[in-house]
Amino acid sequence: MGLALLPLAAATRHAFAAAATPAADWGIDLSHISDTLRPGDDFFQYVNQGWIDTATRPAGYAQYGELNAMFLRTQARIKTIIEVAAARPAGGDKLADLYTSYADVAAIDRSGIAPIRADLDAIAAIADHAQVAQRMAHPLSHTIVGCYVFLDAGDTRRSLLHLDQQTANGRIVGLPNPGYYDTGSDQYANLRAAYLDYIAQTFARVGIADGAARAAAILALEAKLAKVQWNAQQLRDRTLNYHPMPFAELSDYAPGFDWRAFLAASGYPPVDTVVLNTDTAIRDSAAIFAATPVDTWRSYLAFHWVHNHAHLLPTAFQDASFQFYGTTLAGQKTRRSRAERGIQFVSQNLPELVGARYVAQFFKSADRDAVEAMAPFMKQAFRARIAKADWLDPATRATALAKIERMGLRLGYPDDLRDYAEVEILPNDPIGNIHRLKAAQIKLDALYLNDPERPYRWHLPPQSVDGSFSPQLNAVTFPAGLLQAPAFSAGADSAVNFGAIGAVLGHEMAHGFDDQGSRFDDAGNLRDWWSPPARAAFEAKTEVLVTQYSAYAPLPGAHLDGRRSLGENLADLVGVTVALDAYRLYAAAHGIDTHALRDGFSGEQRFFLGWAQLWRSLDSDDSLRADIERGYHSPSRYRVNGVVRNLQAWYDAFDVDAGAKLFAAPERRASIW
Repeated sequence: MGLALLPLAAATRHAFAAAATPAADWGIDLSHISDTLRPGDDFFQYVNQGWIDTATRPAGYAQYGELNAMFLRTQARIKTIIEVAAARPAGGDKLADLYTSYADVAAIDRSGIAPIRADLDAIAAIADHAQVAQRMAHPLSHTIVGCYVFLDAGDTRRSLLHLDQQTANGRIVGLPNPGYYDTGSDQYANLRAAYLDYIAQTFARVGIADGAARAAAILALEAKLAKVQWNAQQLRDRTLNYHPMPFAELSDYAPGFDWRAFLAASGYPPVDTVVLNTDTAIRDSAAIFAATPVDTWRSYLAFHWVHNHAHLLPTAFQDASFQFYGTTLAGQKTRRSRAERGIQFVSQNLPELVGARYVAQFFKSADRDAVEAMAPFMKQAFRARIAKADWLDPATRATALAKIERMGLRLGYPDDLRDYAEVEILPNDPIGNIHRLKAAQIKLDALYLNDPERPYRWHLPPQSVDGSFSPQLNAVTFPAGLLQAPAFSAGADSAVNFGAIGAVLGHEMAHGFDDQGSRFDDAGNLRDWWSPPARAAFEAKTEVLVTQYSAYAPLPGAHLDGRRSLGENLADLVGVTVALDAYRLYAAAHGIDTHALRDGFSGEQRFFLGWAQLWRSLDSDDSLRADIERGYHSPSRYRVNGVVRNLQAWYDAFDVDAGAKLFAAPERRASIW
């Protein structure tokens, strides 16, 4: 399985130190591996000690790791793309014009609040609740309900309009979770006071009187709304979040909100059926809506309208927004430069146009070919795991195998990227640009309602440093931005590639079989295709993982929520498990000796080094606290240590014995597939 070490940290490490190969040669930076720690005591620290000792978090980052570094590298590439575009004759290049509209702070400062004055006047003129509902339909407005178009989870042959407590602008309230509004606790009293001050000062900056009273009314309203919002565990429950109903019955289910006025103003066509994701939250929010005076809604809409445009308003608005949301809430002492934020702004709002130029300039076809060559082995390994799962009955196993077989793997980029020819982008109109882009997106999304054969576009653009799994599409999306070192390099050791990008690909595939994704069949339909005994066996296996992660305390006395993070922890464990199997299959098919050493490490050791190196990070206490309180992903240390301690292959590869701090007795280890 792996070379027996004596132990590795003390013996083998010193043996190869003088002849260490640069990371670029085969994928691992050997200079960061600890000379003193044993792998079995803290594998995350062992692999990343040198990096942790020397790295620093860039300004504006409460958490910084390899994915952040990859993101910054990608941003630098996008900056080059934009600079090249800007060097062309003035006008006509949408990337250059959108960036200029954001980056010209002097022009934004000169414009003052003129770009939103008509909107604020329109909000001030609202006379009744129906007009409030109409205003809430604007994609840049705060609202009690968000809406979007996607596949019907009950029948993926059609698309439906979905309603949700999550909106295009995030939450329907201004503070992170209901606990912040609890006046019976002093824990967040200072933050509530700071929020009140931010709201009042925002009104003052736009010349709206009675800011303090309006702020108090908004806080009281948001406290009511926060109480009826679903919690993180409810939001994860796919079955609970699927409630289709005829649109005609919506007013009976959630009276008090003018649904027809809202839909008519949204830009979407009339619909016969809607899906309520967070049904009781929508129902109860509608009741609060009806009981709240119109003047309070005018204040709510005006404040959030200003805040949602703060990044495109004069410097005072930008600074105040960052001071509250960046520093007071998130603990960030400094923020990224305007240029950096401008690059992200362009990438987020013209994603496919940026993506087309990104892949043309920075992504080689050989890279896509190399990762596509790994994919069949990932599927083969996952199929084998399912086939050998003796706790599955034949019918459940057959559907699981069909799901893997039909699972789409979108790797790199699509071939039909948008050019946004239909959208006018002006170099001196940042707010108008965003409004036109949002309207164009709604128009595009609306096409799916009347065309069931229309294929869905990738929701992650090529330059995105991220991956995802869609249960309705039964598809993994892996953009080009994620396919870079140290996650992936066509020239790197195959063991490292499988341990890094292979495990991440396995992670996304595993979401199709986690506690929520497993409720969707091979066609992406939400249905109960598991036999009761198979589901019970699966849940018993996942409960071991819940218990393990709930015992981890990133901060003194503050434990992770193993149930809330179950889906991500399960995906990490299964992803690494399947990727290791896939590496073995790939090695066998390509005549690679997995026992052969590179700088003293066997193939399977290099595999695990690849996983640990990918997740190295520096986390502030504020970042860890956010993970503990509301995160779905575990902090990086536990994504590494929490996984490897469950895998016998890791124990064998690094000769980890019962005296190691990470040792878990075989009967206490989690094993899903």
